Amino acid sequence: MEDSLLELLKYIETNTAFKCQNYKEKPLIRRLRVRMRALDLADFFQYREYLKKNPDEFKRLLEVLTINLSYFFRNPETFDYLRDEVVPKLKNRPRLVFWSAGCAHGEEAYSLAIMATESGLLDKTIVYGTDIDELAIEKATAGVYSPIAFQYTTPDVKSRYFRTVGGNHEVVDKLKKSVRFLHHDIFFPPDFETCDLILCRNVLIYLDRSAQSTVLKNFFDHLNPQSYLAIGKVELLLGIPEVQLFQIVNRTEHIYCKTS
Repeated sequence: MEDSLLELLKYIETNTAFKCQNYKEKPLIRRLRVRMRALDLADFFQYREYLKKNPDEFKRLLEVLTINLSYFFRNPETFDYLRDEVVPKLKNRPRLVFWSAGCAHGEEAYSLAIMATESGLLDKTIVYGTDIDELAIEKATAGVYSPIAFQYTTPDVKSRYFRTVGGNHEVVDKLKKSVRFLHHDIFFPPDFETCDLILCRNVLIYLDRSAQSTVLKNFFDHLNPQSYLAIGKVELLLGIPEVQLFQIVNRTEHIYCKTS
């Protein structure tokens, strides 16, 4: 890794909570260059100097680095399995805590809240959505989405849980009250109660093995016994010792259970 890149990464880490060293080098560089091209900057040294003079750029950079792209009920078959197989195993618990880790703009967290509502469990369910990107958390809290976010959402669900605001759609108040969005780094334990279900999809794939191990151990420690973790369908955690802490319950949808 060239010196100018190392200095840039150190500078980013010093000024944000984003731990560049935990992320795979190629996708990290690719996303840095997205911002560099937008600013017509030729090299990493120039970008570091730009950041020094324009600290507002850190917010735009974090949006690119954290890949804040999602949809309601993304991978519908995953939500179908959670609704039909996982939720029935949890429904008799006195209180349910769901966590969308790396929630981006909040679509997944609200999808979990809708799933709880459709299962008749919203009154005893709290959903947490967390992300390292503060701007993403602000957008999630506002709960206003463009039509593209609903490509996997049925018209019935859309009409019941969203109201039209101009050309966009806003989450109804009842649903908003059941979801709490927090700024949080998944490399550290969260400050809220232990969970019955954690979704962290398409985040681990960008981390190196050591970072994946840290995050999986945090998830294991923050799950109640006989509770569930869902990761992305393209995420293969081969050779990660912490995977052995979980029992896989659905290989296709990459859903695991903490059995002890």
